[in-house]
Amino acid sequence: MQARWPAHAADAVDSSALTHFDSLKELVRGVRNARTEYGLEQARKVAAVLVVSDSDLRQVVQQEIPVICLLAKLEPSKVSVVATAAEAAAAAPPGGSVSVLVNEGLQLLLPLAGLFDVDKELARLAKQKTKVEKELGGIMGRLNNPKFVEKASAEYIAEVRSQAADAQDRLSSIEAKLKQVQELQASSQQ
Repeated sequence: MQARWPAHAADAVDSSALTHFDSLKELVRGVRNARTEYGLEQARKVAAVLVVSDSDLRQVVQQEIPVICLLAKLEPSKVSVVATAAEAAAAAPPGGSVSVLVNEGLQLLLPLAGLFDVDKELARLAKQKTKVEKELGGIMGRLNNPKFVEKASAEYIAEVRSQAADAQDRLSSIEAKLKQVQELQASSQQ
């Protein structure tokens, strides 16, 4: 039997489905990154509010909630899908939340209240901040030393400056998290 080799039909690709799949993939990645960033237990299921402005994508997300919950370790009964930030504010539990902008038109809110021990998280962040400040101090000490700048190659100085910029970015991120957790602590004490 002889048959022609199948030809690829350009119209057979559903670009809308591919875009929706990429959005779902980024959503799961966003939840996992936020869980890791805040040191949540991997087995613990959490609540979430998903802000999806595109009605087609919102319908897909609502249909795929069981899969999203399985992959991102979300509690299905505590996941809300809303269209606007105002609806998200109404749906979000009190106590603050982590906001993750997944992509344009898709945002994730994970409530912070009860997810972790606030005092332990503050201690961990303070320790991490001290470590990064010490690292940044050492890097800046090298860069501010005229003898180092004279003797080091231009490539190495550029590498050290890059390390300084990375350390400064990490420090800014830690300070932002520290502020957010302190606000959470203050709101929970009121």
